[in-house]
Amino acid sequence: MSKRILQYRRSLSGVTALTVSLLFGALAPGVASAADPVEKLQEFELDEVSVTDAYYQNISSKEIAYIMSLDPNRLLAGFKAVSQGKDPGNSPGLTLYGGWEGGWSLLRGHTIGHYMSAMAQAYKQLNGSDAERSAAIAQKIDYTISQLKSFQDASPKGYLFASPETHFDVVEGKASGSSWAPWYTMHKIIAGLIDVYKFEGNATALEIASKLGDWTYNRSSTWNADLRRKVLGVEYGGMNDCLYDLYRLTNKANHLAAAHIFDEDSLFTPISQGNNILPGKHANTQIPKFIGALNRYRTLGEAENFYYSAAEKFWTIVLRDHTYVTGGNSQLEHFHEPGKLDAQRDNVNNETCNAYNMLKLSRGLFKATGDVKYADYYEQTHLNEIMSAVNPTNGMTTYFKPMGTGYFKVFGKPEDTFWCCNGTGMENYTKLNDSLYFHDDTDLYVNMFLSSTLSWSARGLSLKQTSNFPLSDKAVFEITAAPADAVTINFRKPSWVARCQPVTITVNGQACDATEANGYLTVGRTWKPGDKVELTLPMEVKVSRLPDNPNAVAFVYGPVVLSAGLGTERMLSEPQWASEKATIPAGVVIKDTIGINNGITINEWIADIENNLVQTPGKAEFTLRNTDSNSTLTFTPHYQRYADRYGIYFRLTGTAGQNIPDTGECSPPPGAGTLCDSVSSSDSVGSAGSGSTASSSTASSSTGSSSTGSGSTGSGSTGSGATGGPSEGSSGGSGGADGGTTDQGSSGCSCSVGRDSSERWDFAALLGLGLVAWRRGRRREAPQGSRSSGAR
Repeated sequence: MSKRILQYRRSLSGVTALTVSLLFGALAPGVASAADPVEKLQEFELDEVSVTDAYYQNISSKEIAYIMSLDPNRLLAGFKAVSQGKDPGNSPGLTLYGGWEGGWSLLRGHTIGHYMSAMAQAYKQLNGSDAERSAAIAQKIDYTISQLKSFQDASPKGYLFASPETHFDVVEGKASGSSWAPWYTMHKIIAGLIDVYKFEGNATALEIASKLGDWTYNRSSTWNADLRRKVLGVEYGGMNDCLYDLYRLTNKANHLAAAHIFDEDSLFTPISQGNNILPGKHANTQIPKFIGALNRYRTLGEAENFYYSAAEKFWTIVLRDHTYVTGGNSQLEHFHEPGKLDAQRDNVNNETCNAYNMLKLSRGLFKATGDVKYADYYEQTHLNEIMSAVNPTNGMTTYFKPMGTGYFKVFGKPEDTFWCCNGTGMENYTKLNDSLYFHDDTDLYVNMFLSSTLSWSARGLSLKQTSNFPLSDKAVFEITAAPADAVTINFRKPSWVARCQPVTITVNGQACDATEANGYLTVGRTWKPGDKVELTLPMEVKVSRLPDNPNAVAFVYGPVVLSAGLGTERMLSEPQWASEKATIPAGVVIKDTIGINNGITINEWIADIENNLVQTPGKAEFTLRNTDSNSTLTFTPHYQRYADRYGIYFRLTGTAGQNIPDTGECSPPPGAGTLCDSVSSSDSVGSAGSGSTASSSTASSSTGSSSTGSGSTGSGSTGSGATGGPSEGSSGGSGGADGGTTDQGSSGCSCSVGRDSSERWDFAALLGLGLVAWRRGRRREAPQGSRSSGAR
């Protein structure tokens, strides 16, 4: 949410009106169109995947304990008052919570939506594995729904909100008074009700949501073009998104018509044409709109391809021009001049809701296309933004995540903040098992390397994954149940794999060759219980350089952004509109530079980063060499940092020197000579466990580098330091904010916008690949990311 929380301002985003004819064409509910199947991949149900990683389990447990500690009656107090004809803003004796749920707040009621979504997700993943906890959660959910129904029943129009309906009149200019963003809050309520129906099966929740959909249509269908423009000029969350979800469940034409009303084509059109009109706009006001645009395409099919294109182009623009190494974006909740990221680093970067919504958008784009770049970004941002935003001791979440050096994370309070990011935080940590695995009708896609179990009941396939990145570069998959027919498992080949180091794979201890296609290593075979696949994914330290200051750098090891602790002196926060921000009080000295010593230039130091930022054996810990900070800075995974000041970006000082030429082509690794598809199963050779890394797959390293890069860092494809060379191939564009000519790091904002294809194979290697492909025979082709409409 933005500054209008206190100043009652309208959104900074100006919206040009659609033509009257288009507007009124959208208002009339007609025959609903049936959706064509456009999604290439599907997600698994939350109860089919369990995360077994201890760090993740702890955070999930803390979050569930927190939301279970909340009193639903206090979250519902505003709704109850409105149903009785009272205004919670001036009615004494209510048991409202504090912060954004308090009597002063006109966003009051937004938390109940997040609460319902989080509780429903928690129920779904625990149902069947923890009967006691799931029953307790269901009891609270059902109580909450029964109360909401009674409050809605008191309204002849089906209105349900924690502020009087005049709040919406003010936005429309029909009444005077204070107004914030009522449609934003309505989106949260409808979305929460839908999640309860979807995950917990409470039919009354859908009934309530349907009536709210009717109320929304009855109100919005009266808007003319000018009034529609006026209303959509105020933050409305993802109203289009939740209404498309609702329509898919109810098949009511007025719900579809209402969703169309909230589609902001005047914004979508320039973005779909590749024009970055985002500077100056409130970031998290925009992201949900494009989630809704993508949902229109997913709901109605190829006829709505324009909306897919808008969503895809938006995603590309945000990653290319506005994204930091962690995957987060924004300063003071807004987008700014493209590529001016060092200039905007401070204590109010990277609103957590932005990352929540960018992941939601990425997930939808991945399901629609199967393009691995979305999976790369999802991993990057989930680990370094979402997992970075929570206090693992109590489940509290943070609003901002400063990119300025020397600040710290300020976490919310259990009963006194209820910021928007506290609400999305409830959802984030009750779905940590989401998006690890995907599937089509027959085959499996492994996107995340995190210890977990999967039970694919529809195919009769179950497996256990054991991973410990970044301490170990190995991921082991053990088949625990298998169908009688063959299943192809597609293992994502991460964009962060060390350059010129082979990814290796063993099946039942035997080194073998997997086929690489579209960013995945594929192994298709008839599996047996006890079969084991071990992947070795080499990691290395990489440098991410910002486009507006190539000497402002961050360090990444494998998928993990590193940060250095800078002490705990006077960690004082102060108000930031209606949230809080970290400060550096006068007298607290922060050194935000790293001086390069020993006659080495900055570019030489970066080119030899593997010897200048060195891992402590057996620890996820790195120390500097050949600098003035060798003994003072220790870098560790940023997502685990929550109790001290930190630095992700540091400015390198010294002599810049010449750009270091690319080290050249990588030689193709030798094949193992045996296809993984044909390795004997464990029932005939015994479970050999995880083998050595003696042989690679038939694929080359996926990180590569650009000819304009410096040493091992490559050239960022998205402006703030992305893996690989300048954007090319399926993602299109001109590389970074500087057109791909600035020497940027290889692990920055979008390690997936331009996955490299620079390593060329000699004739013998190509012949070997041909033989491997011929021997596979039955391999199904992975989903293609190429689309005629998108900017690829």
